[in-house]
Amino acid sequence: MTNPSVTTDTVSPLESAPPVTGTRDRNISLACALLLLIGMPVGWLPGSTSDVIGMIVFIVVDLAIMAGLLLWLVPRERRASARANRSALILGIVSIIVGVVFWTGVVFGVGAAAIALSLSQRDATPAEQGRRMATAGLILGGFAVLASFVLLLIG
Repeated sequence: MTNPSVTTDTVSPLESAPPVTGTRDRNISLACALLLLIGMPVGWLPGSTSDVIGMIVFIVVDLAIMAGLLLWLVPRERRASARANRSALILGIVSIIVGVVFWTGVVFGVGAAAIALSLSQRDATPAEQGRRMATAGLILGGFAVLASFVLLLIG
């Protein structure tokens, strides 16, 4: 006997749930965007009122860079799993360099991408297959984001 209320098209709750990496990427990007939106006004607004327009422009550009990296680059690098650990490390290094050389808050976007890619690669890569590069990318990206936020707060 078959149950007429059960169809073969139904999707189980586990299959319909969003993937863990998508949820984690969203949470990382929200946290970095929140740090950017809190830190930029504190760091920029003690100047004249004309700085408000520049601050808004840089925030929009920084959020666009973050969205581009997290929506285009990170999934692309995950699919190319052979180089994803190296890419996570490169993003971590770039986030440090951008914070030191070109200070506009771009650190938050690049750092968020480094953190997101590093965390997914640490989960997907066995310990003996280059997991250290992903760990280094995670540490560098996290340090860059936190250091940038603190530097924005203290001026």
